[in-house]
Amino acid sequence: MNYMTVRRPVATVNHGATSFDRLFDSIFSTMPGWTGSKFPVDIRSEENEYVIEADLPGLLEDRINVRVEDNLLVIESQTEEVKEEAADNYIVRERGTRAFYRSFALPKDADHGKIEGTYRNGVLTVTVAKKPEAKPRQIKISRG
Repeated sequence: MNYMTVRRPVATVNHGATSFDRLFDSIFSTMPGWTGSKFPVDIRSEENEYVIEADLPGLLEDRINVRVEDNLLVIESQTEEVKEEAADNYIVRERGTRAFYRSFALPKDADHGKIEGTYRNGVLTVTVAKKPEAKPRQIKISRG
């Protein structure tokens, strides 16, 4: 049976967690309101496809990037930056610019050419079709 696995990226300049980041996240992830830069996902396997649902509230569709690279499904986004002149008008500013990045290892039976995404009410839904040849099929036994 094939499963989709969550992959943590290796440390990079733009995104990716260093060992210190992972330690920091593991210590503080249990605190209420602490989410870090990860977004919650649900992944389920259906008969003909895998379905990934990701909570990305407050984003615009054109700010969400979904791609496949090196057998990884990558979902990333960045919230819109406030222009410098508009930043002076804030009395309280708790919602800063954030970047999100997650990657998932695709199973062997995933069809890379048949991946679709929709975004509605703050939830990104990505469907990854399964290859037809990967599905189990019944072999008829005839009398010989």
